[in-house]
Amino acid sequence: MTLAVLSSIAVTLIISSICCLSIYTRKKNKWLSLMIAIAVNTLILTATAIILYKVDRSYFHKHASGVFESLGILAFPFFIPFVTSINLLILELYKIVHMKSIK
Repeated sequence: MTLAVLSSIAVTLIISSICCLSIYTRKKNKWLSLMIAIAVNTLILTATAIILYKVDRSYFHKHASGVFESLGILAFPFFIPFVTSINLLILELYKIVHMKSIK
């Protein structure tokens, strides 16, 4: 189940980064693209938490020994700000690389 949690967070990062960069290239508005990334992160991670909770309830209620495993079902909302921060870094790097290629 830990692999499912980590892979869902990685997939969320990839999908939200693609959405964030596509909105930025169309609208040239960093804050709009970041708000879209937050919405996508929240939607995907919340849906994943609900689905995984319905599939295996015992995983989220047992006493775990790891740092992120002890969060249980709260692991998904816990990672929303981290994934959004990574999206912001990716967006800033894209802007820097894109500005260098224009000059």
